[in-house]
Amino acid sequence: MIPILDFQQRSLDGPVMKAMQFDLAFSKKLRELVAQHEIVYDAEELVVDDATADRIFDAGVQLLAGVGLYHLDTHRVVTLAEEEIREVAREYRDAPPEVVFGRGEERLSFRYRTSEEERPPILAAGPAGAIEQDWFVPYVQSFAQEPSIRALGIAGGITAVDGQVPKAGTLSEMHCAQWECEQLNEIVDRIGRPDMHLGLLCTASSMGAITACMRPGLREAWNTQIGVHIIPEQKIDWTRLMLAKYCEDSGITPWTSCVSVMGGLCRHGPDVAVGLVANLLGQLCYGHGTLANIFVNRMNGSWGDAETQWATSGASRAAERNIRVPIAGVCVPGPDVTCTEAAVLQASAVAVSNTANGFAYAWIAGGSGIEARLLGEVMTAAAGMKRGDANELVKRLLEASAAANKGGEAALGRREIATIYDLETVRPKPAFIDELQRSKGILGDLGVPFA
Repeated sequence: MIPILDFQQRSLDGPVMKAMQFDLAFSKKLRELVAQHEIVYDAEELVVDDATADRIFDAGVQLLAGVGLYHLDTHRVVTLAEEEIREVAREYRDAPPEVVFGRGEERLSFRYRTSEEERPPILAAGPAGAIEQDWFVPYVQSFAQEPSIRALGIAGGITAVDGQVPKAGTLSEMHCAQWECEQLNEIVDRIGRPDMHLGLLCTASSMGAITACMRPGLREAWNTQIGVHIIPEQKIDWTRLMLAKYCEDSGITPWTSCVSVMGGLCRHGPDVAVGLVANLLGQLCYGHGTLANIFVNRMNGSWGDAETQWATSGASRAAERNIRVPIAGVCVPGPDVTCTEAAVLQASAVAVSNTANGFAYAWIAGGSGIEARLLGEVMTAAAGMKRGDANELVKRLLEASAAANKGGEAALGRREIATIYDLETVRPKPAFIDELQRSKGILGDLGVPFA
C-alpha cells in the first residue's frame, strides 16, 4: 500500500494545472485508451464478458497513471506510476478483504463475491436521499425492522431539524447530524436491533461535524462508514485525504464510492466504465478501503437504463477479476418512472444485473422496507445464474419496465412514506402490498426464478 502521508508531498509537488486543463487532459486520454483497447458498448451484452472486463481494467490503470488525480486545493496533479497502481491492485487481488460490521447477533461479514456465485448479495438496504423531520423515524424504521435487511447501508440525511438546515462547516451541520445519529440509535433500540450496522454517516460532511458524531452513543467504528470518495471526475481535496487518515487511525472502514456521470467528461458507456476503474484504483491508493460502491448516472440524473448498466457491469467485472474488493451497489428505480410496476421492474433489472456482475451487497434497495425485501428476493433468485441467462433476463426486465412506463403524466420518484405506510404502526398499506404482489407476479412471468 502507498502510505497516506505520501499524498501530502504528491499534493504539494505535482504539476500545477488549472481544473479545466485537467478535465481536458482526462477526457483526451480517456478517449485514446477506449479506442486503443477497442472497448465498445454492446446493447445485447449487458453483463460484460471476461475479455472486455480485462481490457477495461487495463485502460483504467493506464488512465490513472496517465492523468493522476487533481487536487482542488493545491491546483496540482497527484501523480501515480503505473507499476505502483498495479501493485496496489495485486495486493487486493491476492488477499481479498473481509469487512465486519455490527455486533452480537447483528455481526455481519462482507466478502468479495464472483459473478456466478450461488451466495447471494447481502441486503443491507438503507433509507437514502433527503428526509424530512416529520417522517424521518417511520421511514428509517420501515427498513430497520425488516428481518431480511441485515444492515443499513445508509441512513439519512435530514433536510432540517426544527427549522435548522444543515449547512456544511457550521454549527447547524453538527446539530442536525447529531440529531440524526440520536434518532437512528433510538430506532434500532426500539425494534430490538441495537447492534445493527448503520452504514454511511450522512448529513455530516465536514471534519468537525464528522468527528463530533464519532463517539459512544452516536456512531462508532463497528456501525459506521465515512466517505473519502473522489469527486467526479478524478478530483480530491485536503478533506478527502484527512478523512482517509482519520479512518485509518480510528479503525473505521472508509466509504469508497466510485461514481461517474455519463454525458459529461465521460461521453458514453465505455468511457464511464474505464473512468470508474481509474476512480476505484485512485481511492484505494490513498484511502486503503476494503469495499467499494460503483454507480453511474446520466447528466439529467437518470440511471438504470441499458447503457448505464453496461458501464456498471464493465467496471464491476473488471474489479471482480482484477481487484477483488467487495462491491456494493444500488437497486432503485430512476427518477423518471411513472408507476409502481415500472419502478419494480427497473429496480429488479438492476438487482439481477448487480448480482450477475459480482456485487457483494446492496446498500440501497427500493424506496421503503417492503420494497427492499422484494428486491432482496430478486437478488437471491438471481444468484448462481449463468451470466448469459442473467443478461437475457436483465434485457427482458428493462424492456418490460419501459413498456409499463409509457403514458405516465408525472414521475413517481420516491414517494413519501405516508403514502404507502401507516405512520402509526409503520406497516405498509394493503393497497401498496397488493401493488407489489402484482409486480412480483409479473417478475415471475418474465423469468425471475423465485423459490
